[in-house]
This record gives sequence, structure tokens and C-alpha cells, in this order.
Amino acid sequence: MRYFYLRHSTDNIRHCQARKAWRDLVLEIAGKSLDDTFIFTDKYEMERCTSPVTFTGAIDWDHVPYGDEEWCFALNRHTFLLKNAEAAVITGDERYRANWIRLFEDFYSRSKLSERTRGRSWRSLECGIRIENYIRSIEIFERAGMGLDEKTLSDIAAFLRTHADYLIETHTDFHRLSNWGVMQDHGLFLASLYLDDASGISTALSRLDDEAALQTLPDGMHWEQSSMYHAEVLHCLLDTLLVAGRNGIDVPERLRKNTHLLALGLARSLRPDGRCYLFGDSDEIDMRDMIAEAAVLFDDSELSFHAQGGCDEEFYLSHELDTNLPEPEAGRRSFFMRESGNAFLSLSDDTALRLHCGFLGSGHGHIDQLHFDLYHAGSVILTDTGRYTYTDSPERYALKGARGHNTLILGGREPSVMEDSWAVSSVAHPIFSDAITDGEFRYLSASHLGYADEGAFITRSIITISDRFIIIADDIRTQHPVKAERFFHFDTGTVLAEDGRLYRAVKDRAAIALSTLSGGDAEISAYPISKRYNELESAPLLTLCDEVDGRRCLLTLIAVGNKEFSMTRCPVLKTLSGMELPAQIAQGLIIDDGSDSYSVAIVTNEYPKGGFLLRAGNAEAYGRVFIRKNDEETVILRY
Repeated sequence: MRYFYLRHSTDNIRHCQARKAWRDLVLEIAGKSLDDTFIFTDKYEMERCTSPVTFTGAIDWDHVPYGDEEWCFALNRHTFLLKNAEAAVITGDERYRANWIRLFEDFYSRSKLSERTRGRSWRSLECGIRIENYIRSIEIFERAGMGLDEKTLSDIAAFLRTHADYLIETHTDFHRLSNWGVMQDHGLFLASLYLDDASGISTALSRLDDEAALQTLPDGMHWEQSSMYHAEVLHCLLDTLLVAGRNGIDVPERLRKNTHLLALGLARSLRPDGRCYLFGDSDEIDMRDMIAEAAVLFDDSELSFHAQGGCDEEFYLSHELDTNLPEPEAGRRSFFMRESGNAFLSLSDDTALRLHCGFLGSGHGHIDQLHFDLYHAGSVILTDTGRYTYTDSPERYALKGARGHNTLILGGREPSVMEDSWAVSSVAHPIFSDAITDGEFRYLSASHLGYADEGAFITRSIITISDRFIIIADDIRTQHPVKAERFFHFDTGTVLAEDGRLYRAVKDRAAIALSTLSGGDAEISAYPISKRYNELESAPLLTLCDEVDGRRCLLTLIAVGNKEFSMTRCPVLKTLSGMELPAQIAQGLIIDDGSDSYSVAIVTNEYPKGGFLLRAGNAEAYGRVFIRKNDEETVILRY
């Protein structure tokens, strides 16, 4: 048998079983399948389901419980077979090997490729995915001295031949730009290699090269605007390079370069704890194992820096125990991804902020223009609300729509219209205009045209001061009076309390204080949130409502940490004439945390009358956004 993953899989699995959570997961999934009971809780399970479904008679491989076809698709990826192989090594129990053969032969003999099954048990995406589970299982049994019998191996070869032929046939322009194409052609590559099919290998690599080139943005992000599907595509490409390298197969250099770029994009977009933000259709997953694999494949010290802590069981199921990551090189943690419209700011080792204002992407993208996340002291504080389901349901609309994000809407109308679970019409055009990601003071500014037809325009600017303060400035221009609603979604487990116009949020070691400076109405309520598919919780939502007529800039100040502070408004003046700029376009703040004092000016429009030099507090400059710390030199963030 060819060398796909591990020469010493028994040692590696026994090493991994020392991690109790992984061992328990393997034994739970495999153990339930002994009785034809299925759950889908693997780490990268795309549509998790913790609710067991038991077949008391023959297994219906096209069964759809709960009104959600995704359960059927998850069943037919056959992850439970891989868990049976792993359980056989962990326990030495022959029942798991026998169960593997039983379940495979049941599917092989009873579920046939047909026009009817192409939409369920033989959907092409599942065919591509399950091939890896078969290859890994066969290798695990072989390395453990528990090799499958000749008849089963013969049936598997015929089964994989059917898959390869089907995947060669099933390829359209849709697949070229979809995660489906990459996942299918990764499966085609593995099956063709197993079958010693040189033509299939060549076809798979050619397609993967084309797909990676089309789907990878210059900033390293995947075009579908979803961390989870970015990771799924990256896994397939990394796995292809890994297996090809171990078998002396050349891959196109462009494919290598784009895979490397996708790895860097994912690494740079993760939270400080290595988990992904709930960006687009995503679950909260620690993805450092994938970054660790990329660090090894590309001998990349920056990837190694982002991968620290990522050599977990997922890593060691593909790499030998003596595999070392390259020496990590401390790199930047703040990035502006211009093409995808994402900015990631690292304010300190444990405080990070993300702002999104980019194109929608595929059906996995959300209505999240101007949304931001905040992570601090080991906890998510402000968050996207996740995905929960792909069914056309109220929950899908609530979580995918703008109201499920830390953004703002006007007149009760969302800036883009969801037609159904996947389709969106009247998509708000994004404009990400400014990004200063380095220095003690950072500045991001973005807009969208979602309300242009109604004569309204929104610009959101985010100013960060040291690692302590964040100012959200929402500049709204409208031709008619309109209600503006700003949403702040807090993570589960957050205790949110009102103290006048100050809102204090505490979660574990993390704490922030949020001050609304607009004077409008505020309401604390509960809103659904989903960190994993099929799992719905509730978390605090703060909604701020203000009336806007003409022009208004709404400010929110967030103070990170428990340290007390004071904040006062100050006028923005023309130094030459002493004239005060209209409050509709100019806001001045003096912020003091007991150690340092900051004078801040935010001017949303030029105002030539009365001179050009401006002053706010003790800060003086020609510019529209500037800050002065104590008696230091004034820093101008925007002219």
C-alpha cells in the first residue's frame, strides 16, 4: 500500500488517545455506530449534530430527520468509519473492525449511484469527502496489523473506482469557483492515487490548480467569506500537497503558492486563542492544527508563530511524533485584507478586534457590512451570532441577517435583502476606505451603499487608543428623518449591567465598559447565538436607537479592562477664529484613565469657514481625525 499519512499510525493514535477529550469523542462516535446510532461531532464536522438518530431496521442512507438535509449529507461523509478504525487501535477491540466492514458493505451493496441518490447519499460533495475517510481507515488497519480481508479490499477498490469515474464526470464551472470543486477533486486525487490511475491524478491536480487560483484572493482570504469553508478548502489543498510529496508526485507551482497564501490568510484571521471568528457560515473551531501543518509543509516561520499550541491530535494523525515546526518568528498580528474587506487589529497579546466591510461572497456570506468583533483576556466579548442552520427558517434569517451582527441599520430595513437561505438581492456595495493597522493609535473606516436609493449613507470609523480604548464613530447622512439602530451582540456567559449611560460587560477574566454618547434610547434584550451548527443559545444584545435628520455622527466609547476612566466631551474649535464646528460633523473627547490623558477630534466633513487649524482639548492639527496623548506630539490619523 502507498504511504498516505502515517508509517506508524498505531503509535500516533496511542499518543493521541492520551488526550482524553479526543479519545472520548472517537469512542462515542464509534460506539454508537455499533448499534446503528449516528451523531456528527467531529472537530471539523461541517454540519454538526449531537442528537442521535438510531435505525432499528435497515439503515436508510437517504434519510432526512429534523427536516434538514444536512443530516443526511453528514451521514454519507462516513466519518464514523474513520472513528471505528481509530477505536479499533485505541481499544484493541475487534468489534470496531468488524463494524467498519459491516457498515461499509451495507452501504456498498444497498446504496447505488443513481439519479435519485445523486441528491442525497451520492451527492458529489460527499463522495469527494468520504474518500479520505476510507483511505485513512485502510491505512490505520494495515499499520496496526488488522488489515482488511481480500474481499473487502476488492469491494473498496471497485467502490473507489466508481467514485473516481463519477467525480471526473461531475465537474462544471460551478465547481471551479466553489468549495465543492476543491473537496471533490481532493477526493479524486486520493482515489486515483490509491488505484494507481495516472490520468485521474493528473486531472485532479489540474483542476485543483485552477480552482485554487480562482478561489484565492490576493490577501490570502477565500472568496466565499466564511472561515469554516476557507479552512475546509485549505485542508484539502494541504492534504493534496502532503500526500503528493510523500509519493514523489509533482504539483503545479501555482497550486503550492495559492495554498501557501490561503494558509497565511487563515492564520492571520484567527483570534489570539487560535479559534476562528464566527465569520460567515462558521463554527467556533481551533484551527491551529491546520496552520501547524502548513508551517511544516512550507517551512514558514510566520505560520509557525501563529500555529503555537496547534500540534494536537489532528496534526499527529498526519505527521510523525518527531515532526518539529520551524522556529517561530514573532510576526505582525494586525492586518488589512484589502481585497476581502477584512481588518484584524491586535491591540495587545490578548486583545483583538476585527472589522468586516467587503463583498458578500457565496451563499455562505452574511449581511455583515460594518460588523466588528472584540476579543479580550481569553474571552470573546462582542461577536457575530453564527449560523445554526441552513434551513429556510426564522433562525437562519435572524443569524445571517444584519440584525445578527454588530452593525447598524436605518429605518428598520436591512441594507441587503435575503431572498431565502442562500440568495441575497440588492447587495450593499462595500467601501473600505482607510486602514492604519500599526502604531499606538489605529484607524479603520468603511462605508456601504445599502441605503443609497433612499438618499442615506453610512460611514463607520473605528479608532483604537493604546490597548485601552476603542471609539466607534458612525457618521450617518440622510435626506429624510430616520431611526438608526446600532447592535452590540455579547457572547454567551457575559454578564451585562447598566450603570446610567455606561454598560459594563464581564465574562470570566475579561471586562469592558461601553459608553453611548448619543443620548438616544437603549435596550438590553436576549438574542439567539450559535457557535456550532444545530446548537442554539441565547446571549445579551444591547440595541441603541437614535433619530437622525440630515447629518449626525453617533459615538460609542469602549474601555477595555477594569481600570477606571473618565470621559468628557469638548468642542472642536477653529484656532484662528475660535469658532466651534457644528456638532453634526465634529466631535471632541477628552479621555483620562488616571495615568494618561487623550484629546481626540473626530471631524466627518471639511468646514473651511473660520480658518483651517483645528483644536480639541490640547490637540491641535489640520486634519479630520487626530489624537494627542498628554503633552506628546499630535498624531493625525486622517486628513
